[in-house]
Amino acid sequence: MIRMFTLLALCCSTAVNAQEIDLTRYVGTVDQSNPLNVSFSAVPGSGRLLIGDGADAVTLELNGTDIALTENAPTPVSLQATNTLRATSQQTVRIRIKQVADIELHVLSRVHFNTNVSDFEAARAFYGTLGFETLSGFPDANTVAMAEAIGVTAPTEYDGSQGGEAGGYLLHGELIGVGGFSGGVIDLIEFTIPRNDEPPYDAVNHLGMARAVMHSVDLQADYARLSAAGVKFVSSPARRSDGTLFALFTDLDGTFYELAEIPGERDADSDSQIVGLGHLNINVSDFERSAAWYQMLGYEITRSLPAEESGAAAAAMGFSAPYRINGAILTHVEDGSTIELVEWLSPRDTRPPYPIPVNHLGIHRTAFSTTDIEADVAALKAQGVKFVSEITPCCDGPDSWGSIVSFYDPDGTIVELVEQPIMNAVFRVMRFFSNLFD
Repeated sequence: MIRMFTLLALCCSTAVNAQEIDLTRYVGTVDQSNPLNVSFSAVPGSGRLLIGDGADAVTLELNGTDIALTENAPTPVSLQATNTLRATSQQTVRIRIKQVADIELHVLSRVHFNTNVSDFEAARAFYGTLGFETLSGFPDANTVAMAEAIGVTAPTEYDGSQGGEAGGYLLHGELIGVGGFSGGVIDLIEFTIPRNDEPPYDAVNHLGMARAVMHSVDLQADYARLSAAGVKFVSSPARRSDGTLFALFTDLDGTFYELAEIPGERDADSDSQIVGLGHLNINVSDFERSAAWYQMLGYEITRSLPAEESGAAAAAMGFSAPYRINGAILTHVEDGSTIELVEWLSPRDTRPPYPIPVNHLGIHRTAFSTTDIEADVAALKAQGVKFVSEITPCCDGPDSWGSIVSFYDPDGTIVELVEQPIMNAVFRVMRFFSNLFD
């Protein structure tokens, strides 16, 4: 009886990630040839300006007030909703302005990440070779409002003949996974209207979501099987300095994925030893800023990544020389999903992530489930987060089962929030029964 009441309470409760987060409001570099004159958002109140070596070479003005700088120590500053920063320097100096914020979001889990493809049938067969099965379909067409919610400029040339509203989008896709929804989900889509055939990122250090990891319990066997099937690998399997055995490959359009070996027993009844999805990689221009930003969504740093890798590991990632990074694995406090945040120091790539609409070939966006989308959007807007559109009913107009909204991370990578009451209840029940056997 106690278990039943606990289950009912869990199904009806609303999870809240309430925490104090030290957000970077601005970060940038000033030097003799590039003076700063920028605006940035904050919450009215106190903040801290941090500057490293070279403070005595900088002249800085914040919101019309000259600031006396302290080298390698925080300088208290007063911030407004919109701030103006002007600075000059006789040498290259990095400037960071931080502010502690109390933030409450209701994010329960990562729903999926999206991979766009140029030929759905061929791509679906390719992912089937990897062991992915269809978990669910979804409508090929939708409302104009839904098109605008994913950055599509409407009306489009779509005539409405295949369902949905004229002027919206036309696509075909499925949610696919290994081991059901609990093994991780890819939102696999071919866009017809609007269509974008530009190739995915050409290297794994490009800003944005450049690759995702698949877990294998026998990587050498999967490498041999997939190579024989024509899957293109960057190199043979290699080991990182932390001992991880991995191999990088691309799908039919050139989207990067990584096989990483984890402990586990082989499935004698299956050719594929891929057991699920691992972390989603998100490359960022400033690790400190992005780690705090994703903390708002419920992610905490659980493991730092090696700062340097050997030539062999670098070659397996597609580079001709050893690389240097600042990065970590972040784990969600509710569902345990993981993301890999990486700031590439060398080689560095500052090209921006895919722009809207979200139809670019490759991994274009990731979605998170929330129990209160309106409260979360209000909280994020209060922190200066930029949105693609307003909250939109998803996915049948006034008869929709939930709501969706898209927004940008600090580098412009597309993130979604989805409120879906039925799936939220299912997630809570799954978590409840999982906890029974922990």
